[in-house]
Amino acid sequence: MLDKYLQGVPPQALFIDIDGVMTIERGSYVVDLDLVKMLRELMAEGVPVILVSGNAYPVVLTLQRYLGLTPIFIAENGCVIQINKEVQNLCRESLDPIAEEIAHNLGLRPSPSNMYRLCDRAFHIPKEIKNDTKAVRELEQKIMSMYPGIYAYYTGYVLHIYPKYCSKSIAINIVVQKLGLDLLKCIAVGDSVTDVDMVKTVGIGIATGDADEELKKEAKIVLPLRASSSTKILVKTLIEYTKKTKRYRENT
Repeated sequence: MLDKYLQGVPPQALFIDIDGVMTIERGSYVVDLDLVKMLRELMAEGVPVILVSGNAYPVVLTLQRYLGLTPIFIAENGCVIQINKEVQNLCRESLDPIAEEIAHNLGLRPSPSNMYRLCDRAFHIPKEIKNDTKAVRELEQKIMSMYPGIYAYYTGYVLHIYPKYCSKSIAINIVVQKLGLDLLKCIAVGDSVTDVDMVKTVGIGIATGDADEELKKEAKIVLPLRASSSTKILVKTLIEYTKKTKRYRENT
C-alpha cells in the first residue's frame, strides 16, 4: 500500500498527532513508550517525526524534547509552529473575549491549559454529551454559527476553538516549504475531526482504527486496532519500508 503512494522512495516526514494516536487509548494521557522507541528508530532511518497537536505550545515543546523527537512541531491545532528554535505564532488576535462569552453563554468550563495557550482555547464539555456524537457536533456547529471566524471541534479530550486562518494543514504546508520537502511524499496520522485537513493535505493521510468517522472517510488508509496499538503497526511498516527502499537504492 505504501509503495502505491511513495513509489519506491522513503517517506520524507511523518506528521503525528499525540492524543489518541501516541497515547494508549483515546481519552488517556499515557504515552505509549514502546511507540516512542519505534519513532526514534524511524528517525534513525532519516525520517523526521513531527508532532502535530491541539495541545498548548509548552506541552508540545516539552513532549518533543523529553521524548527525543525531531525539534520541529506544530501546536494548538496549527496556530503555533516551531522549527528548531524559531517559533511562529500565526494568531493575529486574542480569543479570550470569545472564550469568555462561550463560557458564560453556553456554560462550558474553560480548560486550565488556557493560561498556557498562545492562541487556541479549550473547554470541557458536559459529561452527559461526551459520548453523544450528534449532540457534540450540534454544539460545535452552534459555536461556529455564533462566531463565523473560528473553528470549534471536540477531540475526545476538550473542545477547541481557533481562528479559521489557522489549521494543521496550513502549518504543515509552512513546515514543508521551509524544509524543502515533497508534500506528496509525507505521511500524517490522526484520530479526530481536527485532523481531517491534515490527512487531506499530505500524500498519505492515515486514521487510527478508532478515529472519528469524519476522519476515516477522508483518510487514504484506516489502520486496525485502537490508538497507539494502531499507530505501532504503521510505524513498524514505515521502518521496514524505509530500510527496504534504502537497500534497494544502494544496490542499484
